[in-house]
Amino acid sequence: MMDISLAPMEGITTYIYRNAINRHFGGIDAFYTPFLTASHIKGREMRDVNPDNNEVDKLIPQILTNDAELFLTIARQLEALGYKTVNLNLGCPSGTVTAKGRGAGFLDQPDDLDEFLDEIYSKCPIEITVKTRIGMCFLSEWEDIAAVYKKYPIKTLIIHPRVGKELYKGLAHIDIYKEMVEMLSADMPDTEFIYNGDIDSVGKLEEINKEIDVSAGIMIGRGLIADPSLAYQIKNGSRPEDFKERFKSFHEELLTNYQTEMSYEDQVVKKMKELWSYLGKGLGVPDKSLKELFKVKNLSSYKNTYQMILSQI
Repeated sequence: MMDISLAPMEGITTYIYRNAINRHFGGIDAFYTPFLTASHIKGREMRDVNPDNNEVDKLIPQILTNDAELFLTIARQLEALGYKTVNLNLGCPSGTVTAKGRGAGFLDQPDDLDEFLDEIYSKCPIEITVKTRIGMCFLSEWEDIAAVYKKYPIKTLIIHPRVGKELYKGLAHIDIYKEMVEMLSADMPDTEFIYNGDIDSVGKLEEINKEIDVSAGIMIGRGLIADPSLAYQIKNGSRPEDFKERFKSFHEELLTNYQTEMSYEDQVVKKMKELWSYLGKGLGVPDKSLKELFKVKNLSSYKNTYQMILSQI
């Protein structure tokens, strides 16, 4: 059975979320942390990568930078915490990231990317995997990017087949994913190619699987945030019969731990609203009810509105 990874989403897939979805739904084989960027891991980032806070079996920290020395500095700290693998983020399409030539913004500089990869792969004390898009601006960029990747011992290459400027709009370019993997496989026979993009249901995965081979594994981000039982469904064929009870326990754990983690209740309410911007669609919550939830200002109002929504799931 294929492995399923939870994609990192900044501000959402922290250790609190990872532990809760793993405990109450399961089905996820590997988890990736939201990206690290600072030269010294401390505070919130340290709490997130601290092995003592993580109850999942496989956790891979992700690093976002275009500075090789900074990457190595962060990787060495992660090694000291016991990690054996790190993931390089070459996929984030956020404008604030790409404007600095990081994430997907690094992909339109293939010569600089080549130099960067040469340094980190020759000096990093632990294994490096890569999460990438197929370019920053143009679909044609994928060939130059692939020509760089095939030079390096990338054990796992996670490919989201959109360019950075597309963000999450339109459909993923599965045809280019297929071409890219076919080209790279000849030079990278030991590499696992992981598909990422648009998997939001068992049916969608089945459609994708008809076009490309995803047996090596898949990564899901928004689809799993929208329906935390999706990995379970993929592996078992349907939602758990006790879905509603599991969801109530999942939600209760999140809410309790966010209140412990955050200083003010308005921060907790904001966090829960962010989650419901995904959950609402995935769980089929009526728009009218979601609008009511997005209006709440305090925890008491949130809890009352949540109980109404729970009755509609």
